Amino acid sequence: MAEAPPLILTGGQTSLNQLELTADELTIFNRDIRRIAEIYSLSANLQELLLQDRDAFLVAAKVAKAAFGGLKFAGLSAAGSAQFGFQLIRAITIMNPGITSGTPVLTWNRIFTSTGWQNIFGSATNPVSLAQTGLGGVSATNLNKRVVLAFGALLETAPSPPLAEYRFHVGNTDYPVQAVTWLPATNIFYAKLMGVFLIGTNGSFYMRGNIQPSANVQSNLQLFGLTFATGDYLAAET
Repeated sequence: MAEAPPLILTGGQTSLNQLELTADELTIFNRDIRRIAEIYSLSANLQELLLQDRDAFLVAAKVAKAAFGGLKFAGLSAAGSAQFGFQLIRAITIMNPGITSGTPVLTWNRIFTSTGWQNIFGSATNPVSLAQTGLGGVSATNLNKRVVLAFGALLETAPSPPLAEYRFHVGNTDYPVQAVTWLPATNIFYAKLMGVFLIGTNGSFYMRGNIQPSANVQSNLQLFGLTFATGDYLAAET
């Protein structure tokens, strides 16, 4: 197993409140994180990639438990507002910053119409904010006090990944520009980030990227990691 990656907390904070999982909850966590990883069982690279960050994801689970007032962790089976669990990060959670009306974006798919540096996930003026109420109610665009994010890699399913460099801005912290080294895994490309980013409840971030070498290219660029959330959020379809 590779050395554990650094954990990059919201906005450069050195700590976030945590609540330990019970023995039963830890058993569920260890069982279900492997089940999630096995979604990518056709690509051993990606399965291992997710499990390498297991320790950081466990910290995220403890942070989420504290943020959700000690709700019971039920893993993939979490249901309703009395439990919390996790799932792979969905496009709807990331691709709708600031939405208050209309139809939310439900896919990572897009076309980059220009080259060079541009906003990829959120922006300086409209970041991905876990405080947003979005379309309200149980909509998956309503992240307010319901979501904690942890991610340590990028995935791309386009034949020629267009992202050449990226830069994360988390809370008030601007991180350095990082070159992307895309590694193939079956018909998916992945790139490990500089660490595992942990975005606590009501935190915010955005990512800019350098698109090269040409414009009007198809992309399915996505964040690879886990959404920890209340059961009603995890069940929300739109």
